[in-house]
Amino acid sequence: MVQAPVLFPLAAVFHIFWLGYTIWANHSEPFPGIIWLQVLWITAFTALWLWACTMNRKGAWGYIALTVADLVLYLCARNRLVSELYVSNIIFIDVLLSLGLLFYLKKME
Repeated sequence: MVQAPVLFPLAAVFHIFWLGYTIWANHSEPFPGIIWLQVLWITAFTALWLWACTMNRKGAWGYIALTVADLVLYLCARNRLVSELYVSNIIFIDVLLSLGLLFYLKKME
């Protein structure tokens, strides 16, 4: 079994921290509101990253696919407000982490 590099658990802690911060920052907004899409994005990224931390290829590919979908949405949004509402607020960090996952993909089970 291949051990995950140090970057993986550190990024997992960052994702969990950012999920908590996003929930705390939006706690005054009504729950079924559009602003809660940020929480949904971060929750999906956190779950997939934790799955990738187990050196599972499906988790890594899921994280990469979610990052690509988020990046396409970011690049296609013509309006800054749409981009802020519908795109993850840590998209560039997700892109860098996806590149790291691509580097370690052959070592995963």
